[in-house]
Amino acid sequence: MSGLSSLARPAPAGLGALGRDAAGPALDGRAPRRWWLVLAGAAALVGLFAAALAWLLIRGVGIWDNNNPVVWALDIVSYDWWIGIASGALLAAAVLTLLGTEWRSGVSRIAETVAVLAAAAAALYPIAHLGRPWKFYWTLPTPNTLGLWPQFRSPLVWDAVDIIGFLGVSLTLWGLGLLPDLAYLRDRAFEAVLAEIERRGRPRRLSLLRAQLYGIAALGWRGSAVHWARWAQACRVIALLAVGLVLALQTGASVMLAGSLLPGWHDTLLPVTFLVNALLSGVGVTAALAVLLRRALGLDAVVTVRHLAVLARLLLLLGLASAYCYGAELLSAALHGDAFDRAVILRRIAGDHAWAFWTIVALGLLPVQVFWWRRARRSGRVLALVGLAVAVASFADHFMLLVVTLGHDFLPSSAHAYRMGFWGLATFAGSAGLFLALLLVALRLLPMVSLVEARQAAATRSAPPPNRGRDATEAETRDAPLWGISAEFDSDRSLAAALRAFGRRDLGARLDAYGPVPMPETARALDLPASHIPLIGLGAAVAAGAGFMGLCLYASGIDYVFDVGGRPRFSWPAFLVPSASLAMLGGTLAVLATLLVASRLPRLNHPAFNIPDFPRASSDRFFLAVEIRDPDRFDPARVERVLATLPEMRPLSIRRVPR
Repeated sequence: MSGLSSLARPAPAGLGALGRDAAGPALDGRAPRRWWLVLAGAAALVGLFAAALAWLLIRGVGIWDNNNPVVWALDIVSYDWWIGIASGALLAAAVLTLLGTEWRSGVSRIAETVAVLAAAAAALYPIAHLGRPWKFYWTLPTPNTLGLWPQFRSPLVWDAVDIIGFLGVSLTLWGLGLLPDLAYLRDRAFEAVLAEIERRGRPRRLSLLRAQLYGIAALGWRGSAVHWARWAQACRVIALLAVGLVLALQTGASVMLAGSLLPGWHDTLLPVTFLVNALLSGVGVTAALAVLLRRALGLDAVVTVRHLAVLARLLLLLGLASAYCYGAELLSAALHGDAFDRAVILRRIAGDHAWAFWTIVALGLLPVQVFWWRRARRSGRVLALVGLAVAVASFADHFMLLVVTLGHDFLPSSAHAYRMGFWGLATFAGSAGLFLALLLVALRLLPMVSLVEARQAAATRSAPPPNRGRDATEAETRDAPLWGISAEFDSDRSLAAALRAFGRRDLGARLDAYGPVPMPETARALDLPASHIPLIGLGAAVAAGAGFMGLCLYASGIDYVFDVGGRPRFSWPAFLVPSASLAMLGGTLAVLATLLVASRLPRLNHPAFNIPDFPRASSDRFFLAVEIRDPDRFDPARVERVLATLPEMRPLSIRRVPR
């Protein structure tokens, strides 16, 4: 086995064992001592964060040691850093989803988790740095008695809209990918409850609560063929919208800076630099976390050495692209810039905060070069160290770009030195503690690798399991009202063969199928109708973006004219970035709503749950369901004969399912 095809190594014991291995921490009853120790440290940092915010409310934003020229200090530096990591991780996860590579299972869920948690850490800064954070809703176009509108050209409004859009898209992509895995955890949790009842006579309250919460979170997911077809399509559409969101967000940040007059913020390469550095930091944190989880959770069979090699190559590529961006900026300022542009470059290299530039060189540009060597690419320890190093370098980059530029404009008299203080560092450390605490909670409750993608990869690399056909059996409900007939299979291929055996027979029933992974052969055999999810997502995105753009133009140019900086009355370019963010959010929510409606979710009490052994549909079994539609024409004995006399790939069992 060689190349990328060996990235996904099948678990030797089959799909069920693969799920148990990958979801082990979420299924374990007790957390290890080291988990509690790390959580205690993270909680201490969160407490420090709360103390810093409390002191901020008492004393004001001056506790961060910002001054008149450096109005954006560690607060905005930290916000940009967190949102850069989130954007890079989300872009990596979205591209992997769109490419559909079979080896993505080892890193896609980790990247999505990094995106969501980093965005959560970033979301606190736009509110905290307002000065009056309890009035944060003033940045939103909410109705008020004075009939006022927010200033839609303001970065405050941009930040509010962008973070809402980012959280909505990233949470939806992450949660949608988790939905089948939550169904797996639901079924395993209820099996544990039944085992406790059999052993102790009653379940533990915590075990029952865990099973109930997983059941609610899974929304009644059953893994039907319709579910899988719509789910896969929705994931791809939302991933495409996520790519558009990241492009708008990161290039929009450079546009925001270019709207000022300060030197050093007007290079046409700046949007590309923002995007490359965000992707570099996001992939770096994802790689470091993948190595850590691989070692801590024993995920060697899912996060393989070749996964590490791919991440290392990606870091090398992005590091080279980042070096090109920095070099192009230096040469552009030296060859074509004016005296003020060259002065900014000189202050970055040899000024009071030159440490930021040299940190970028020492930790961001040089360490990735080690991945030219194969041995380094296959070393988890080297990958983790380099990933953390580029994340630190990214923080230095945001500090250099903001603080060094703001500290000195065109007039020497307006220059003012900036020094980092305790409360600014405490706020940043607290946000890191929040990220770590949320990560630890996610580790205990959710699988950190996609069980669905891991099973798909394992199934494509291993032969179908042997069919152990046996005589047909019936549930002890012959005289009870029937919902239908079920047949249990061990592969998608055998299930599809059974569906083809029915052909177009008039059974007075509806055929459906359930399984733990997407079932392409079964979907073709069922001849499922085409879905309109892509068109609905695109239409909703266009409508949401155009609607917000129209709102901005109406408010700023007609209803509440408030000219700022001599800009035109209808300055539509100033509204492109928040409109793009709202467009992606609108499309995402429309796709999610369409998926739930088309799949008839949530529904927690579907009759399919009465199928014997149905919890294995989320683990390692495939079920054919013949659901009664016309009782007068439905003949259960006829259906059972067809299933029992299949020429090959006979079902493992045939059951009558009560209502």
